[in-house]
Amino acid sequence: MDQIGDAGAQRIGSAERDLAIGQLQQHYQAGRLTPEEYEDRSVRASRATTWAEVVPLFADLPEPRPGPVRVNLVAPQPRPQGLVPVSDRTRETIMALTPMAALVLFFATGYLWYWFLAIPIMGILLYGPEGRGKSRRDRR
Repeated sequence: MDQIGDAGAQRIGSAERDLAIGQLQQHYQAGRLTPEEYEDRSVRASRATTWAEVVPLFADLPEPRPGPVRVNLVAPQPRPQGLVPVSDRTRETIMALTPMAALVLFFATGYLWYWFLAIPIMGILLYGPEGRGKSRRDRR
């Protein structure tokens, strides 16, 4: 068990036992195991409850061989959706008010149309250059 570490203590289920038996059968069909060795190892694999009992059955065999699942304990950091860290509701409110603000500024500054460029700029700032990617319905 020292060779496989703490992961060898992981319990296995029927799917893992079936996988081990199937891989033993591949080795038997390739001529790497005698019928007696195949039968002995298959019986031991079918009764195994942890990886520590399965891994030694493949110690002298090449791939394929089953092994314990390594668990990554560090959770991946979520990628921010937009450039401005605000809630979805705040983003939607700001985006809804941006065209109105552009219209008011258009008339207040003497018909300068440049204010309407604030609409796509605000969309990029709030949602990022790639956009949201999924609609509200798809995120549920």
